[in-house]
Amino acid sequence: MNEMAKNKLDRILSKAGDVSFRRRVIRVFDYLDIQSGDVVLDCGCGEGFYTMTVKELYGDTCTVVSLDIDVDLIKKAQEWLGDGRNGGFVAASMLRIPFREKTFTKIIFSEVLEHVADDRAALAELKRVLADKGVIALTVPNHNYPLLWDPLNKVREWLGWGHFSKDNGFWGGLWAMHLRLYYERDLEAVVAASGFSILKRNFITHYSLPFNHMILYVGKRIGGVISLPMSLAKAMEKFEWQQEQRGFAQRCIGGVMGVIDFIDRFNDAVEDRSDISTVCIGMKLSKQDPGT
Repeated sequence: MNEMAKNKLDRILSKAGDVSFRRRVIRVFDYLDIQSGDVVLDCGCGEGFYTMTVKELYGDTCTVVSLDIDVDLIKKAQEWLGDGRNGGFVAASMLRIPFREKTFTKIIFSEVLEHVADDRAALAELKRVLADKGVIALTVPNHNYPLLWDPLNKVREWLGWGHFSKDNGFWGGLWAMHLRLYYERDLEAVVAASGFSILKRNFITHYSLPFNHMILYVGKRIGGVISLPMSLAKAMEKFEWQQEQRGFAQRCIGGVMGVIDFIDRFNDAVEDRSDISTVCIGMKLSKQDPGT
């Protein structure tokens, strides 16, 4: 990614209060190194933030297909991004991706594998639609996560009590809606068994605010319960990254983001270390050489 694209990506992420999410996005685009003519699959696209970012950074020089099994999320993505020309939106299971073999040169697969019951089958299907020289940008939540990110579940696991229910968004913490988290060795085994080589790996976000997950959860829910002024809602919405922040409330949000940014800078020095706890693991994958 050139310097101009990096600077624009920083602006796009300016309203993302989740430091781990911001670092994941940066790492994903570093892994992909999208080029003119690439055909990109945003697998498990959700509301379409990665799709939007690809379009903002690369315009019509590449094609983006956005796939998710949740029809409501696809509709939400279409509301944010329009009708999906130069690619499109597809409501389908990632276990049965409706495209031919070797269709995609780049695949975004960020924070999805932990939701799929059969993770090896999911990776096998991605391998089927990945071009021979293609790349997958994979991120998953790390089972060796930091105490500060989710203190309650961390302490429960230390005591042998197990984590809170994944079905509880607040108490579930990092486990919320996740069938599993991954230790590095377990992720390596799944990736290798599915026929991929690991070209690069990173350990993303060690330092954060205490109870970071719960703060993010409550912040997201406030907007759904309380009718916020439009200007304030836009100041907190990552999709509205082009909207300037004005007014007292917006400046307060900017101050909080400044504190978050200060803490996050300490993560720069530890992203290559596997010996410390992090929120997630990132890997750049390619198909294994048949001769290996």
